[in-house]
Amino acid sequence: MEQLIRLAIRGISLSQIQSGIYVLLLEEESGRIKLPIIIESLQAQSIASAISKRDPSRSFTHDLFLTFAKVVHIRLKSVVIYKLVNGIFFSYILFEGENKEHKIDSKTSDAVALAVRFQAPIYTTKEIFDKAGIYFENGVPKENENSEVGIESRSNFLKEKSQKDLEKMTEKDLNALLNHAVVNECYELAAKIKKELDRREE
Repeated sequence: MEQLIRLAIRGISLSQIQSGIYVLLLEEESGRIKLPIIIESLQAQSIASAISKRDPSRSFTHDLFLTFAKVVHIRLKSVVIYKLVNGIFFSYILFEGENKEHKIDSKTSDAVALAVRFQAPIYTTKEIFDKAGIYFENGVPKENENSEVGIESRSNFLKEKSQKDLEKMTEKDLNALLNHAVVNECYELAAKIKKELDRREE
């Protein structure tokens, strides 16, 4: 079984450029590698509410599930972000009830919202970090030694590039650049990268 890397929630940021877009920033325990994930407004509010432990004006569905789980004695053991395809992260939730474990696929933002409420750990794989992780040293992005594209190349790609430039890149580096573009709020570039990834799936 592949070794899992434990993640912590670094924060949630609202884009000042594109309405309704939030970025959930996860990081491994040392803080050297960060993993940005695009999430919807409702899930962002739900996660923020659970982190702050404040009572919302109305309960989220995740709160209802927590109450239900306590009544029927179900425990959420962990959340695992296990796959990245075309910029979309896939996750599963591991539950335990009646001495049995159950694995359920889930939208990553919903899985994280539940993990915060259950105080359950969040994990990902080294492969996900190699594809989409942004490496930092002393708070400054540095080159990911597992990536075929360095920081200088990534920075250049945050400028205007042609479709041909994207076509030359590997899927792994396109996914990494997609997340890098989102963190830097370069949504026009992110849309181009997403279009290229979709084209390769056809």
